[in-house]
Amino acid sequence: MKAFHLYLLIGLMGLTSCQDPIARAEEAIDDLFVSNEAQGVLVADTAGWKDLLRTFEGAAEVAPNDSLWARYTLISGDVQAQVPGGALYAIRTYMSVHDSLQGQWEGALALFAAAQVWEEKLHDRPRAIQTLTMLWDAYPNTSIAQTALAYRDVLTFENDSSLLEKIHQWENNPPQ
Repeated sequence: MKAFHLYLLIGLMGLTSCQDPIARAEEAIDDLFVSNEAQGVLVADTAGWKDLLRTFEGAAEVAPNDSLWARYTLISGDVQAQVPGGALYAIRTYMSVHDSLQGQWEGALALFAAAQVWEEKLHDRPRAIQTLTMLWDAYPNTSIAQTALAYRDVLTFENDSSLLEKIHQWENNPPQ
């Protein structure tokens, strides 16, 4: 009887390991959303982050198109950013998306994410501002560039009340 359970367990492990990497990544994304919605905040527990990271990196390797590759690579950067000491790895991951997909919206999103990590995780405001400026220069006249410009202004002139009024006006009447 023990041998049967052992073979059953090995068979189930084999099925799990053969599962499509993209299907595993999508399942992991669904699990992240469910746990985030239940808690109302980002998951602070970093247990299992290596497996999660491998899941997204594996899915990125077999992604059939640039959009899916960017999706899984950006999410793997998000996972890295949540792990203590992983901020620079996250930035490197985001920059690989930007470098690979210049001119596409995923590249702009990657730059914005990198800027946020510079500011929020590493407290390096000058590099965050530099990254947001890169985004503005590479993707002018896009909505994400407008958001980056406003974020850059907040980082640059954090205590300027006239700037805060400008941001409130922008939030109420975003540029078209």
